Amino acid sequence: MLILLSLLSLFIDTPHSTPVAPKVTLSVEVQDIQSKEGTVFVALFKPGKDFPEGTPFEGKKSAVGGKSALVTFSVEPGNYAVAVYHDENNNGKMDKRMFGIPKEPYGFSQNFRPTVAAPKFSDCQFTVGQADKKISIQIK
Repeated sequence: MLILLSLLSLFIDTPHSTPVAPKVTLSVEVQDIQSKEGTVFVALFKPGKDFPEGTPFEGKKSAVGGKSALVTFSVEPGNYAVAVYHDENNNGKMDKRMFGIPKEPYGFSQNFRPTVAAPKFSDCQFTVGQADKKISIQIK
């Protein structure tokens, strides 16, 4: 009887088991790199208040070798936003001018260009579905 109950428990969906969505590849191509010096930083964000200057869901960097750089992430389907910058002097941070205006080239998903303040997540949001996705971001 104990063996039968154990076997039956294998087929019963327990409340703590949640299905895991299959991951897909998100490719982020950073375009219009003007200098071959430094590193490109790519920050991937999920919906929330941290975008664009908080802690990203995941971040990666890429050495600069030409006019573009490609970084890939393995993600579950959902909504995301990306912020990138080119750390031209390789000091590991985004250099800024007075009033927080960036000195180094930067960009956001949807190629959103802020005018006065940092963008909101909704300004740069895109959706990753069940298939691999590639986005391009032009930095300036």
